[in-house]
Amino acid sequence: MPDFMDRPKKEGDILRKAQELFMQFGYSRITVEELCREASVSKVTFYKYFPNKFAVLEDFFNTLLDGSWKVFEAILEAEAPFVEKLQAIIAMKESGTSKMSPVFYRDLQNGDAVVQQLFVDSVERTTKFMREFFRKGQVNGEIDPDMNIDFLMHMFSVFSDEARSEKVLSYYGDDLVHLSRDALHFLFFGVSGEESSGRK
Repeated sequence: MPDFMDRPKKEGDILRKAQELFMQFGYSRITVEELCREASVSKVTFYKYFPNKFAVLEDFFNTLLDGSWKVFEAILEAEAPFVEKLQAIIAMKESGTSKMSPVFYRDLQNGDAVVQQLFVDSVERTTKFMREFFRKGQVNGEIDPDMNIDFLMHMFSVFSDEARSEKVLSYYGDDLVHLSRDALHFLFFGVSGEESSGRK
């Protein structure tokens, strides 16, 4: 999670407290008044940095994602076999998911159109990354060169959508890490969960 230590103190205080409250109670239940009280800032100070509560969410969420994309890019550019990169992606996904509370996760999915768009944008960025990951795997001979990338991307999208469905979420309760691990392992390794196999 970002610490916002590079921000002015009061702005950082608001973002850190928002992170804590959003994860504990979800985005929709928290008000600007509660944020100000918990962060020990006045509303005047709040509005100096943020025009509304959504701007706080957008700043926090995009800062969180920007850190993730830097790690994704490092994995993509690493001199390592495809399977090792895939294992690193799965480990990173599990680590990121473990920091996202179920109540916050559902709020992003079920909020108003502007809130949902934040979530959609993050999925689109992930999709672009995975397309490039698959493409490089084919170029390096680590994925079957005859495999249709559009098909792979379609299946990745199907899995992503299903993993966010209420029905699938109900199978896992609050254990989003287990859900993320199962979805990625099934997609990339099949039901055996065998991680050592793959093209060399």
